[in-house]
Formats: sequence, structure tokens, C-alpha cells
Amino acid sequence: MIVTIADNIETILVDFFDTVVERSCHPEVVKRKWAAALVDSYRLSLSVEELYTLRLRIEAGLCASSQMQGDDAEFRYDDMSLALYYELQRAQIVVRLPESEPFVAFCRDLELAIELSVQKPIVATLDMLRAEKAKGRRIYLVSDFYLDQQSIIYFAKHHGFYDIFDGFFVSSENKRTKKEGRAYDVVIARLGLDVKKTIMLGDNAHSDVAMSVARGLFAHHLPVEQHRYDESLRADRERLAVENKVNQVIAEDNFSFNWISSAIYLFTRRLYWSLVMNKAKNVYFFAREGEFLQKAFDKFQASLPKDFSRITSHYMYVSRRSTYLPSLGPLGGSTFNKLLYQYGSCSLAAFLKSINLDDYVSEFKVRFPQVNFEEQHLNIAGLPAFSALMDDEFFKTIYERERKEQNVYLNDYCDSLMTEKHDEWVHVVDVGWKGSIQDNLVKATQRNISGYYFGILDGAETHKNNIKEGLLFDHQWGQRLGDGMFNEFRAGFEVFMGASHGSLKRYGDSIDNFVFDHNDSELAFFYEQIAPFQERALHQFNGFAKIERAYSLSDHEISKAVKKFYFRGVMLPSRVEREKFSLIKHYENFGVFNFSSFGQSRRSSLSYFKRLVRNPRHTLGSAWWKPLDFHANGVWYLKYPYFLVKIIKFKGAK
Repeated sequence: MIVTIADNIETILVDFFDTVVERSCHPEVVKRKWAAALVDSYRLSLSVEELYTLRLRIEAGLCASSQMQGDDAEFRYDDMSLALYYELQRAQIVVRLPESEPFVAFCRDLELAIELSVQKPIVATLDMLRAEKAKGRRIYLVSDFYLDQQSIIYFAKHHGFYDIFDGFFVSSENKRTKKEGRAYDVVIARLGLDVKKTIMLGDNAHSDVAMSVARGLFAHHLPVEQHRYDESLRADRERLAVENKVNQVIAEDNFSFNWISSAIYLFTRRLYWSLVMNKAKNVYFFAREGEFLQKAFDKFQASLPKDFSRITSHYMYVSRRSTYLPSLGPLGGSTFNKLLYQYGSCSLAAFLKSINLDDYVSEFKVRFPQVNFEEQHLNIAGLPAFSALMDDEFFKTIYERERKEQNVYLNDYCDSLMTEKHDEWVHVVDVGWKGSIQDNLVKATQRNISGYYFGILDGAETHKNNIKEGLLFDHQWGQRLGDGMFNEFRAGFEVFMGASHGSLKRYGDSIDNFVFDHNDSELAFFYEQIAPFQERALHQFNGFAKIERAYSLSDHEISKAVKKFYFRGVMLPSRVEREKFSLIKHYENFGVFNFSSFGQSRRSSLSYFKRLVRNPRHTLGSAWWKPLDFHANGVWYLKYPYFLVKIIKFKGAK
């Protein structure tokens, strides 16, 4: 850049956008990206286009109001945000709208973060200005912008050129714009400028050049290429094309169960915005599914603009088995009700294993020689042997000792891991489905815990310091929030988020002394089948991140594509997917301790039909995955009518 400043010039006025910084997109795309992020943050029932249009309408109204009062057609950002707040409140568009002040502050912070993410300093201009500054010339920045002076100062400090300028003038401060020329009147008057010794530099031929010259200043035009800006806005407005690009991310990364990985991305995306809105500083991912979920979350955060909120992630060693005993109180008649209700059909040995007293089974066998501890019972709580065990003094002694010791170890572990004070909210993440580990932690630690899950089923335990939320589906209290299709194949989420270590059995005085159940076949399967899937899933995240950087995308566009592929995948899986999943064996680490096979043939097609007619709800409901169950029982063709029924059901639920 060659700009010759005459020797008599004492003061240089400089435009901001496209003079000292350039954007990677059209300025209206910044607003559209802001609209998308606001839709995600507050779960607005508006599309990006609708919220963006609403913002433009509010801006136009504020500008018209300014003109009626004798000012220029300008508005203040906080006035726009406040008007938007009342519009959303009036229309009842958002369920969880906060007070107006934090809403306006959040809108501003979001705009600043998105603006910074698309800005890049124009080095040639800045080098020239520094050279002129060294000659003793005063330099002032003059910008037509709806954000305030402090925002421009924030940008300048962020980019490292704040020191160049002697002052900043922004049109929104006094509603005087360069476009109308009156901003120059303000600058000239406040600085007492000699217009014959002042020059204006900028990219806009009218606002920066013609209007400054009309005030008697010198001016120099620094033209920019407008075509790339216009092209970015045109591309962002073509919503069908944008939606097709989202579809391509899933379709083109063609690997088995890619539709599950896309649902994981949708969950991760919703998790981030939920944590941001709940002002979480830390989030704790429960073992073992949390091992991969933490990687997914960290990868998603890394793809965001660097000035977006960041939540520190932690991995927490927990299991139903390790947290159950320390959550219990002194022995009483209802101590084990929750365990016995869910796993009442088991053996005494399995019961003792669930409460982590299986190390004492050999001693109990000596004390109760007539009892078969391995025998399965339909109702273990009704056994005389169970009552005798509860009354046994040795059992009472070891129960109380182990319970207290494990409670101390668990609390020590939580205190060392969690940065939150004891009365502050702790945010945890797990796959689902009733959040029993969270229940155990609340009881054992007396902390306030908020849990985020793929899905929560009806019957989940909640109260004022034990809150749960299903981000893909939520069936608490009989409600049907979210999308029921994600409830069709819960086993898939559990299996494909397996971990590289065994299940935690019990706590010790340090992590080094924690006891894990190591299952060689489980770990072998993880490295052979699950780890490759997880690697491909994270690669798919790259595709989503690339398109999210380029366009204004909200949950509406992402979820529309994900649901389309997920529904087809879960209802009409490929032969390879069916065969892969049929070979999987799932080990239950609590209540019952055995392997379950997903693809095992149970009965002839005639027998299956008889059961289906007699009890359709149980027959279908007991299947891990309906299409796989149809194939395993010789009625593969039933997946087509089932598919059609679900299409009608899900469309009717919208």
C-alpha cells in the first residue's frame, strides 16, 4: 500500500472495517451467525432466517425512531437486544428466557466473539499508520458501527493495534454517522481540528471520502474488493444448498453406523450450548462412555471461535457398582429397595457383588452352608436366606464398615477432582437412561448435581439438587420431549461409546488404588471394533466444523439432517451393520453379571408371530434393536411395515 501523507497534515482519521481490519465474510453473515448461535443458546423455535429477519426489523424501527428525533439512521446495539428480548417474551418463543440484563449482555458477548472470529488485521494499513505515528501525527479511528466505542477498543486491543490511535469515535455513541456527514462535525468540534491539516482514510467512496471532503477535509480512498463479501452473503442465504451441504457431511463420510456418529455430534453440540447457558465452568464425563464423549466435546470446543466460552472437561471414574454402596445409609428394611426393584431376579452372589461385598462370599457360604449362593431366584428379597443374611451380625458389621470406607474414598475423590465448592452446582455427562450414578453421587456427597444425557426415561429420580436433562429425548414425568427416534436404539449409543478400560469396581485412597474389573474379551472388542468407529466419528466432526465455520447453522439445520439419516439407519440398517452388531456381546456390570448377545435367534417365525399377537408391546419392547430382532427371528420383512408405522408416528409428533 502506497499512501502519501502531505507534510502539512497533523491529524489522520481512519475508518475501521475494510481499512484496518477485514472480514472473511459479509457483515450481514456475522449477524446471521449470531442469530444461529442465539437460536442454539436459548433453544428458540425460530429458524436462522426468521430470527435474522426479526433483528433487521427491529434495527430498521430503531433507525427510523432516531431519524424522527433528529438523529441519523443509527441504533445502539443494547437497544436492539432489549427490543428483541421483549419481542421474544411477548411472542412466547423461548421457554427459558432469563432476565433482560443478562440476555442483553449475552447477546453482546456473542456478537463480539463472532465478529472477532471473522476479523483479520490489514497489515499494510497498520504498518503505514505506525510509520505516520512515529512522525508525531495524531491518529483517530472513526467508524459507523452499531456496537459502542468500547467494542471497537476491545477489537483494537485484541488485534494489538490499540496503541496506534489517540482516540475512537463510533456512530452509535451519539447517532451521528459518516454516511450523513455529521460524524465529522462531531470529530472536528471535539478535537478542534484544522480541516486543512486533517485527512480521512477509508474504503467507502461516499462515507469516507465524499462526506469528509464536503466538510473541508482531505481524503484518500482505499478501495476493497466487494465481490467476495457479496458472494458469502448470497451463499448463506441459499438455505436449501446449505442444508444439502450438511447432508453431504454425513453421506460422503460413508462408514458403518455413520448415522450414530452424526447423532453424537448433535448431542455434543447441544451439550455445549446447555453448559454455556447454565454458566458451567467445568464438566465431568462419567466413565466409561464419557471417555469418548469427552474427546468429542473437546474436539467440538476446539472448532469454535476462540473467543467463545470454554468449559474445562474432566474424566470421572464412576460406575453403578462403585457408587452404589457409598450412597447407602445404615442398614434398614428399605436399604436395597432400588436394587431389588430393578434386579430382584438374581442370585445371592450377584446381589453381594452389586453391593461390593463379593470378597466375603466364601465366608458367607461357611456361615450359611445350606444356601446355594449361585442359584437364580425370581424374587430374591422374598427368600428366607435373604432375610437371614440381613439379620446376620457379620453381614451387618462388614456392610457398615465397607459402606463408610467407600463413602470416605468417594468423597475424597470428588473433592480432589471437582473445583466447585460444596454448595455449587456440578455438571456431569453420561449416556443415560435414568441417571442412577448421578443419584448415587448426590446421596453419597450431598452435592448439587445437574446431569446431561442423550436421553432420560420416565421414572428417573430428580429433585431440587438432582436435575437431569435428556438432550436428544426426555421422557421424565411422562413428557415426550425431543425426538423419540433416538430412543429406538439406545444400545447403539452404549456400545459405540465403549472405553479403553474396565468398569470401576471400588474406590481406594488414591486413583492408583482404585479397583477395576478387567474383561479381556471386552477390551479386545473395543480395540477391534469400537476404537475404529470412534476415530471415524471424530473425523466426521471435522466435516461438520468446516461447514459451521462457513455458514450460519443452527440446531434446526443440523438436527434436520441428523434425524433424516439416523431414522433411515436405525430402521433400515445395511446388511454389514446388522451382521456387525449381531456379533456384539454386552457385559452387564451391575445387578446381573453376564453377557447379552444382540443378534441371537430366539424362536421360529411362527412362534415370534404368536408372541407378537399375544403381547405386541412386550415382544417389540424387549428387542435391543427391532430390525436386527426381526432378522434374527426369521421375520426380516416386518422391518418395512414397522418403518412405515414409525414414519407416521414421528411425523404426527411434530
